[in-house]
Amino acid sequence: MVTALYTAILAIWLIVLSFRVIALRGNPAFSFFAFGKEDSTSLDRAIRGHGKLTEYAPMMLLLLFFLEQQGASAGLLHGLGGTFLLGRLMHGFCFAFMKKSMVLRIGGMVLTLTCLLLGAVLLLL
Repeated sequence: MVTALYTAILAIWLIVLSFRVIALRGNPAFSFFAFGKEDSTSLDRAIRGHGKLTEYAPMMLLLLFFLEQQGASAGLLHGLGGTFLLGRLMHGFCFAFMKKSMVLRIGGMVLTLTCLLLGAVLLLL
């Protein structure tokens, strides 16, 4: 059930990032996600933030699922899932809602890749 929790939370985050992209494309129904005047790179950055989540989340969720099926402890699963979620929130927020934040960008990627690597290694043990 731990994997299901992180799947649901990441799906909600994906919807938020999707709304941001839709808003920046000019859809008036989602204008509340556009936050007024944006520069020309805002849409590109929002698309990148959205796309990176769709690239990394499926693999992490598969790793969590297989670790859970192998009987990994809930603490380990929540540690990996929560850290991955934090990394994706940091990175997605940086790209979709900010002009620049190297701390969020690099920190988010470090957390994301560390969780993927640790999850993969744990499955191999």
